[in-house]
Amino acid sequence: MKYLSVIAVAGLVLAGSAQAQTASNNQNNSSNIKAQLNAKIDNVTSDVSATAAAIGNSFTAEGSSLNGLNNYQRFFGDATSNLSTTITNVTGDVSATSAAIANTATVKADWSGAVSNTQYVNYDPSAVLNATVYNVDKSVSATAAAISNSATFTTDFSSLNSTQVNTAAVNAYANTTIAGVAGKVDATAAAIGNTLTVKGF
Repeated sequence: MKYLSVIAVAGLVLAGSAQAQTASNNQNNSSNIKAQLNAKIDNVTSDVSATAAAIGNSFTAEGSSLNGLNNYQRFFGDATSNLSTTITNVTGDVSATSAAIANTATVKADWSGAVSNTQYVNYDPSAVLNATVYNVDKSVSATAAAISNSATFTTDFSSLNSTQVNTAAVNAYANTTIAGVAGKVDATAAAIGNTLTVKGF
């Protein structure tokens, strides 16, 4: 299947998985992170995805077993993402996303032992989306998302301690014009200070 993807990504740091051992992640970022994407897309015979993503600190761990996990993330810079796009005449699905994230952590494991998560944000994540979409045969999703601290743990554990501190303004702006769509339309502007998701116990 043909797929067109246009992505601008700034400040992404990934840490991998560990099995049957202790994992420790320490990330500090005091710089400004900015992603800017200007895209004009027309006459596509499959799906279209346009994304601007500014991420300060990102940690991902996937595996079977850990004896313990410690995640510490501190972001004292600005994270800003801007997506301006015009998308027309598409036979597939259309996705337009502007995402600004200060700290994000994702852990997937069967067992993680004792888990500690600490995330701090002092400055302002901001996401802006300006999208014009016309004549789409399937579905359209348009999203502006600004998040300070996000952590998701899908794992069994012996104990879990999480601290998330946000002292920043969080701003998400979505300006959309969408017309001539045969499928479902989702338009979202989401500004989130702290979010924690725990599954699997």
